[in-house]
Amino acid sequence: MMNREVRRRWRLILGKESSSLQDGNQSQKLGSKDSMRDESLEYLYQREYKNRGDRSGGMEKGELAPATWLSRVRKVFPKTTTDYLQKQAIERYQLTQLLTDPEVLRKEKPNIDLVQTLLTFKNHLPEKTMVEVRRIIRTVCEELEQQLSQKVMTMFSSRRIRHKHGGHKQLNNMDWNASIRRSLKNYNQEYDSLILQQLYFYQRQNKQVPWDLYILVDQSGSMLSSIIHSAVLAAIFCGVGSLNTHLILFDTEVVDLTDQVGDPIENLLAVQLGGGTDIGYAVNYAASKVTNPKRSMFVVNSDFYEGGVTEVLYREIKNLKESEVHLLGLAALNNTDTPCYDEEIARVLVSLGMPVGAMTPDKLAQWVSDCMGAA
Repeated sequence: MMNREVRRRWRLILGKESSSLQDGNQSQKLGSKDSMRDESLEYLYQREYKNRGDRSGGMEKGELAPATWLSRVRKVFPKTTTDYLQKQAIERYQLTQLLTDPEVLRKEKPNIDLVQTLLTFKNHLPEKTMVEVRRIIRTVCEELEQQLSQKVMTMFSSRRIRHKHGGHKQLNNMDWNASIRRSLKNYNQEYDSLILQQLYFYQRQNKQVPWDLYILVDQSGSMLSSIIHSAVLAAIFCGVGSLNTHLILFDTEVVDLTDQVGDPIENLLAVQLGGGTDIGYAVNYAASKVTNPKRSMFVVNSDFYEGGVTEVLYREIKNLKESEVHLLGLAALNNTDTPCYDEEIARVLVSLGMPVGAMTPDKLAQWVSDCMGAA
């Protein structure tokens, strides 16, 4: 008699054709997450049977789209398995053939899953598809920017000077307390109303010493959603007059995109997934650019699976903290993902003064605004 776990594993290994696999008279039923695993494996490995002529395969009606497949794989399998399945898809089954037809891409609805898929397979896509690839990335970036821009920019509007009046006559500058208090003598009993004869408006502090924001982004495949949000958010930050935004991608090397930080499309196309990870080297590079530590912020967007020497990373973070640089580690920057990261390294970084966690883009913007407001 096979126990339940063994039956479950055999069911996933053998695929849907093994649905008649029984122990006694009981067939093995899959839970919702295992069903997603089963569909993901079926999508890829049905090509093996097709190559042998055993059964049909291909993009049949109801079958997963490539972007949906890749997104699902990331959700239901660990990182090592995801990397292996992606490699099999590219090298063994030429999955990129499904993305090399501009007409197919033209019919795909632009969404963040599709952008992640295109970035994953970018180096395998022919030049003839790049017009459509850029269109899809641009559409998704513009949608994200529309969702975030107004909310973010409001956080960075010049701050009101509470003890000075005479500012621009606009509603968000209104000093309601002073306007009402100084008009109490004008209360009209007949109409039971208060007549505001004079309105008072706060002045705003427009000139500020600029801050530097360093956004370091890990190019690991597991960070793709965060990479996309980082590129868009960096472009929005670029429009904040009192903020100098630096965007730095890294694996074992660094790619400094600060000169084109306002162009999220080109920045995403510059992403090179895979390879190793040397977070300490990237932090050291960015630290060398700091000129005013007390007015500098470091956001390290990474899963913190350090491939370099961890002592170097710890030393760099310790030095930045002692210099009074504002520090934040992000294992995820998006609205949905549950972060997967090296918890041991994260604990050490927290002990050195760098909080580590996950944030939505608007929460990161609030953190940046709070740092600037606290100075």
